Amino acid sequence: MIKQSPYILLVLATCIWGGNFVAGKALVLHIPPITLAALRWSIAFICLLPFFGRQAWQLRTEFLRSWKMILFLSATGVAGFNTLTYVAVQYTGSINASLMNSATPIMVVLLTWLVMKERFAWSALPGILVSMAGVSWIISRGSVSTLLSLSFNKGDLFMLVAVLCWALYSVGMKKMSGRFPSSPFLLIQMTMALVLLLPLSAVEWTLKSSHVDWSPPLVTGLIYIGLFASIVAFLSWNRAIELAGPQRCAGFLNLIPMFSAIFATAFTGEALRMYHLLGAIWIVVGVYITNYAIKKQQMKSARIGIAKT
Repeated sequence: MIKQSPYILLVLATCIWGGNFVAGKALVLHIPPITLAALRWSIAFICLLPFFGRQAWQLRTEFLRSWKMILFLSATGVAGFNTLTYVAVQYTGSINASLMNSATPIMVVLLTWLVMKERFAWSALPGILVSMAGVSWIISRGSVSTLLSLSFNKGDLFMLVAVLCWALYSVGMKKMSGRFPSSPFLLIQMTMALVLLLPLSAVEWTLKSSHVDWSPPLVTGLIYIGLFASIVAFLSWNRAIELAGPQRCAGFLNLIPMFSAIFATAFTGEALRMYHLLGAIWIVVGVYITNYAIKKQQMKSARIGIAKT
């Protein structure tokens, strides 16, 4: 049932990524960003390899035929988005980063329209804007003056590029949906991402002369982002895209700041405030409006297609 329900899969993925935002923010203080991304995907690769390595090897001929698209997905969604996010939070605050990230649904809808030639979902924009308002309300702690006083720096530029990478990845996954089994496909994406990340990590480690104190909380955080944020969340998100398409999935990304606030409250001792609740309501309502509008448009397009045949 869970595998066939895009909504459960999307909530699961965004919940895990909400925790990943909190964990990544803490981990990047101790591990350089490219190295952190390389460690994350190395853990995920090691975990998936014993179970799906043989199947991936059997599909090597099919993978080679699509190597350009697989490299594109690996560079944008696996290596690019997470690495750029880790770089961004070194230079910008969580408010700016979350605001940039909340623009992802609009970017996905635009790219789907341009690349997939799907009808532009104008009816989804009100829902997206309501969700963005909820995100803004949570991260500004219910203060309009906080939003108005924001300033932007190079970290925000990194985050904007990260958002573009994720939008491109989501649209690319839709184009590739159904071609390969999900787990071996993710494993081959991880492999190509590590080919890109490991040399860059070695250079970063050398230049920064980094030293890491491998404390139990640090190792626990790495295991979380390596197992849950990299395997469970990615498989859930990619399956949801196969079932519902990138436009319907995009609105759910605004649940990430909501879950981030919940996890931050739970693990840092911050009290739950009214702005958290109000923002969460706006986000959920916006996601519902967006999904309903796009689903209705897709059903209408399908009926038109059937009538023409």
